[in-house]
Amino acid sequence: MQTPPDSDPTADAKLARQVEQGNDRAFRTLMERHLQPLRSFLALRAPVPDLIDEVAHDAFVFAYQNLGDFTHGSMQPWLRSIAHNLLRDRLKAYARETVKHARYSEMVRWEMALEAADKPVSTESDHLANCIEKLRHHQRTILDLRYEAQLSSEEIAQRTGRSTLAVRTLLMRVRQQLRQCIESQLQQTTA
Repeated sequence: MQTPPDSDPTADAKLARQVEQGNDRAFRTLMERHLQPLRSFLALRAPVPDLIDEVAHDAFVFAYQNLGDFTHGSMQPWLRSIAHNLLRDRLKAYARETVKHARYSEMVRWEMALEAADKPVSTESDHLANCIEKLRHHQRTILDLRYEAQLSSEEIAQRTGRSTLAVRTLLMRVRQQLRQCIESQLQQTTA
């Protein structure tokens, strides 16, 4: 009685010799025989599913390139050993990259903090002072009377010889002008 090819311990070695002689069909047979068990082996060890197929593929490529090293028995332990080493190397490389990224992120945060510390801090009150300087003299006078001297619109009208309505309108326009000026400066500093 002949043993089935899957359980024949010399079948893998025979197929490997055939592959070395140029028989690609023999390598396909080896892959069909060992791909699923190798993927199952990797599925229990790989932290992400993408690695299963990648490492299995790389293990078969390595095995194909190094078939001379396989001499006897089942190819499964040899493929598992190759896959185990490849997976370990991938995980080490990933860990190194993760550390590099973390260090780089930390360095960028420090550089940004130092850059921010070197910039003068501008506040809305700084922007307001700049915008007030840009106003005409009569506009600044009206603002001083309203907010510094805390005069009412009627009192400002009496001092400046304007109507109360004209003072209120002028104050409203100056406040709008200041708001637009401050918003513009804030946009420039954040850009």
